[in-house]
Amino acid sequence: MRKQLCEIRDIEQYLEHQQDTADQRVFEARVLTSPDLAEKMSYQQKIVQLVRWLARRNKRQQLDTLYHQLMTDETYRQKITSIFR
Repeated sequence: MRKQLCEIRDIEQYLEHQQDTADQRVFEARVLTSPDLAEKMSYQQKIVQLVRWLARRNKRQQLDTLYHQLMTDETYRQKITSIFR
């Protein structure tokens, strides 16, 4: 179990560019020599991408909701549209 946690930490640090150059090179060598580690890194990278995509989608939905709330107020809508004319 501890080894798995260390691998997850190492992969995360590599993907987030939190290692110095020497540690990056060592990790890259480990990935090249271990297909299992390469597969784990690929899965973890996809998970990170998915989490970021979901966070962006959530923020976009919040902004859309805010935009619709603001634009339903006629006074505010007129002020905003007058600024951008």
